[in-house]
Amino acid sequence: MKIKVTTRGEVTVLQIEGAIKSGDEYQLAERMEQYIKPDVAPKFIVDMKKVPFINSQALGLFLNIYKHVDYLKGRIVFSSLNSDIENLMNLTQLSMVFEIYKTIDEAIESFED
Repeated sequence: MKIKVTTRGEVTVLQIEGAIKSGDEYQLAERMEQYIKPDVAPKFIVDMKKVPFINSQALGLFLNIYKHVDYLKGRIVFSSLNSDIENLMNLTQLSMVFEIYKTIDEAIESFED
């Protein structure tokens, strides 16, 4: 798994490449925590266009990060999920918790409102 981090205005964009499997969630958590400051509402887009698979531990990580970001009055949104990951989000009902956008551009626009 590779993680490329860029910023678009005040939004931190994490572009993940490769499957998120056992052990990868720690690397992902460390990268995301670098961009969470206690006095700033964090804004994240997790672009999963190049992610073929995620495990249940990654789902748990995303939920924990969501809770932390929400506590700080920030937002984390997801973009470009493949059909398998989208089905997993629906099956676990995390699609009712997370904001999910078809494209990264739609995700970026959601922060402009």
